[in-house]
Amino acid sequence: MRPHPDAKQRETAASIDRDDPLWLVMWGTASRRYWAYPTFNVPKGTILSAADPGELLTQMRQIEMRYLPPPPRYQPRQT
Repeated sequence: MRPHPDAKQRETAASIDRDDPLWLVMWGTASRRYWAYPTFNVPKGTILSAADPGELLTQMRQIEMRYLPPPPRYQPRQT
């Protein structure tokens, strides 16, 4: 039995999805593109798409920086 022709892309999408719990990521067999759906509060209809996984990750980080609050800053204790 031969592996699915998109097995590598599917695994890449699954890996990104596992590593980024704020996103639902999948490979579009018909579109030949990676798709990312944010699971956090963003404007309605925000869906990302890219032919390259690196490009998709860049887009995801840009959306996160724009719509997620910054992480808390370390404050040294006053003694």
